[in-house]
Amino acid sequence: MKNKLFKYIGYLITLIAFIFIGKSIMSVNLQIKYIKSPISTALLVIFISLCYSLIVFVSSCAWKITLEFIKSGKLSYKDIIPIYAKSNIGKYLPGNVMQFAGRNILASKLGFKQLDVTFCSLIEILMLLITDCILSFIFAMKTFRNILSDIPLKIPPVIFILICLLSLAIVIFFILKSKIIKQYRHFFSVNFIKLLLKLFVVYSFTLIIPGIFLFLLLKISLYCKISLSLFFVIISSYTISWVLGYIVPGAPGGIGIRESILILILGPFFSNNIVLLAALLLRISSTAGDLLAFLAAYFIFKT
Repeated sequence: MKNKLFKYIGYLITLIAFIFIGKSIMSVNLQIKYIKSPISTALLVIFISLCYSLIVFVSSCAWKITLEFIKSGKLSYKDIIPIYAKSNIGKYLPGNVMQFAGRNILASKLGFKQLDVTFCSLIEILMLLITDCILSFIFAMKTFRNILSDIPLKIPPVIFILICLLSLAIVIFFILKSKIIKQYRHFFSVNFIKLLLKLFVVYSFTLIIPGIFLFLLLKISLYCKISLSLFFVIISSYTISWVLGYIVPGAPGGIGIRESILILILGPFFSNNIVLLAALLLRISSTAGDLLAFLAAYFIFKT
């Protein structure tokens, strides 16, 4: 009875997510006049959508190896991929946290502990942030340093760093005092470092490739002139906008967050209309890719 309840709740979440996806796509107002070749643009969007669906499966593999580490045992792709693909649709619900809640609900059906799934999500968020920072540092450190220097900080840097260190110390103290540390002592091992390195490689792939898609939309669909240095800035702008849109609560699928950040970073290089149009084309492609991944997981694994 309990498993059936989780199953029906999962179906309900998915249905509501589909409704919001449809409303989001219908509300998009593309300024077609900036698109020089509609046919090539349509083909490019279809290609990017298919690639996005594959990226969902790659991301599910990262989630699988993290869960395997936490549970200290092997898991089946047949169980993991449908959960990840279904819960991935939940990010389009208001609040943006339903993606993680959906994972817990669907994973409970297969007997996963709620704390294990929660830890897995926390590791994913942490590694996405770390990967994004490293990639941005490598690709466009000088550009982002100039952008950040133009933003006035209300808190002095020294005080901000001390607050972060103090917060981290408090969190570590309570973890060490709790019983959780006994259950997850394998987090303090060489194998955990190896896991983080694997996740860095996977998440680098899932962030860089869509950044290249943004470059292709600007280059092929909107005929923008892009230098090598600007190419790296475009990729970094995507990684930053995607990660922030992913972790900031209150924005379904990061809608509004990602587009605003792209305009902030790429606005000095292109007009706001061009950046917004490229962002909306990428949004349509990624949304279609998420739907394709959901349908593929459903029909392949019949769950």
